[in-house]
Amino acid sequence: MKKLYRSRKDSKIAGVCGGIAEYFNIDSTIIRLLAVITIFFGGGGIVSYIIAWLIIPLEPSGEESADFSRKTGGVQQGKPETTIDAEIIEDSPSHEEKE
Repeated sequence: MKKLYRSRKDSKIAGVCGGIAEYFNIDSTIIRLLAVITIFFGGGGIVSYIIAWLIIPLEPSGEESADFSRKTGGVQQGKPETTIDAEIIEDSPSHEEKE
């Protein structure tokens, strides 16, 4: 399921417009123009932007994603899980056999 985040890479002020554009898969310039238009016609755009800034979480960075992966045991919904098992074999005789 796709989640709405404030964008880290397409951010001018707080990443709200960039995050909305990424969510709907459209150009962020269109969202920014709509935001400016709502600011000039009615003034509700400023209040809406500030509320969105406070409510929409910031997009997780690569480190935060890795922390989430470790906390959940590496299992993320919709992604296959890969495990690797290894065994160390010693060629030298054990300490007990030497004596």
